[in-house]
Amino acid sequence: MIPSSSLHTIFSLNFVENGNWVDHIASIIVSPIGALILTCIIFLGFLFQLYSNKINAVGIIATLALLIFFLGFFVKGDVNLYSIVLFGVGVILVIIELFVVGAIIGIIGMALIVFSIITLGDNLVYMIANVVVALILSIIEWVILVKIFKRKIPFLDKVVLKDSTNAEAGYTSHEDRSHLVGQTATTSTDLRPAGIITFNNERIDAVSDGSFILRNKQVTILEVEGTRVVVRENES
Repeated sequence: MIPSSSLHTIFSLNFVENGNWVDHIASIIVSPIGALILTCIIFLGFLFQLYSNKINAVGIIATLALLIFFLGFFVKGDVNLYSIVLFGVGVILVIIELFVVGAIIGIIGMALIVFSIITLGDNLVYMIANVVVALILSIIEWVILVKIFKRKIPFLDKVVLKDSTNAEAGYTSHEDRSHLVGQTATTSTDLRPAGIITFNNERIDAVSDGSFILRNKQVTILEVEGTRVVVRENES
């Protein structure tokens, strides 16, 4: 097995004619400003893609930034086996999260990816600072996407029950009898104050508005709240 410290040398010397310009570009990538910019692009881009209906230019740019980010540290010989393993496992867990209901796997996966980025290079404090800055900007972006633009995560619509079982969508948890308000019915039993009334040959549980109502009396339906039907005896 070829160690990672040798791989970047082989890449620089054998796959490009002049390894100096490759090393120069890699130095820019791993520089404080370069690493910070790429880290922010990665975090902001993938968050935007998460709230998009389909793959877009922002998601592609974030993916390219991630590849360039790792490639830069790889060329400089600063990529260790732990970073690669953490990143690979994190990506796998995030992919699994797309098909499994629950957020634990996805959170662990994202944490591993973030930790893999932190472990790149030889300046742990600076890499942590980069991630903190990127996370702060991502929180701001999330607030803008969710609170202002009302964005939602599209794939969650497939695994989360949407609030479509309402009256406007034609769903009710009981039979809708709101149309009975104002109609006249007949008491089938005494209402003390609860009992049964009959309307168009349909027996309906009802309650009087407070007074005792005898059987076979004409009543007016005053109010319907769910399954609760309130009636009042008609004056003779």
